Amino acid sequence: MENTQPIARGTRISAFTWLAGPLGTVLGLAAHIAGGGQSPAIAIVAALAALLSLGAVVLERLASAQLPGWAVLLVSAVAQQLLHLAFAAFSAANAVPLPGHVHGGLPAPDVPPSPGAPAAHSLHLMLYLHAGAALVTAGAVAQWNRITGWARALVRT
Repeated sequence: MENTQPIARGTRISAFTWLAGPLGTVLGLAAHIAGGGQSPAIAIVAALAALLSLGAVVLERLASAQLPGWAVLLVSAVAQQLLHLAFAAFSAANAVPLPGHVHGGLPAPDVPPSPGAPAAHSLHLMLYLHAGAALVTAGAVAQWNRITGWARALVRT
């Protein structure tokens, strides 16, 4: 007799895989703002979180086995770079050019900051904070089973 039940390949893990998108997005947004960048509209942040969630689920489905730690870190780092670029592009009113977002270009003229002006943009600080966000996201994804088990234990008590 043939089994008509679908094969539950990793369904327990897959139920939480989509959370990698919001986790990476929130950490990336916090890093971007702490580094002096501006936040885009909440709808854009939600859309980026949804895209990262979709990417995490697709990557989990395509991988025949659990990804090694270096691959998870690489994917997290690429996601943080893309988030940085998206936050920088979508936080500006006219998206091109990105005012105050110069990477390696000429320095901005010395203009005294106005009281309502955003904090100074520090490229190195933002780079380190996005790298930290990638490390935390990769660590959480690599230990996903342990974290979800811990969360389930908290819910039961």
